[in-house]
Amino acid sequence: MSVSLNSPVGKWAGTVTHDGEVDEYTVVFEEDGSVAITTRKSGGSGTWTAKGGGAFEFTVREVFNADVGQISPNGHRAAYIQIDLAAQLSESGFTGTGKAVVHGPDDSVIYATDAETTARPLS
Repeated sequence: MSVSLNSPVGKWAGTVTHDGEVDEYTVVFEEDGSVAITTRKSGGSGTWTAKGGGAFEFTVREVFNADVGQISPNGHRAAYIQIDLAAQLSESGFTGTGKAVVHGPDDSVIYATDAETTARPLS
């Protein structure tokens, strides 16, 4: 599948690296600026915005599945992650960097970390 260097619209498979861990995900960018993400232990939605020159930004609130007892690196129960990434399209996919802020069940911030991602298009 050929990658448009103007827009991330479509379905992608990727990995995100944070805190020495690598997690796989699938993400769908829609023409209306919405985003949906799925991992083996969470799912979420958000928005994306084109920045020109193949650059784009996206933000996603990723909620942990009810059957996942997710504990943050500092020992607190995690409910969801707020992810904000800046990304760049290339002929093979996209790469990006940003922040992941982990929130507890009471919406308190319990942990924040840097994140790096790489994704390839799915046909």
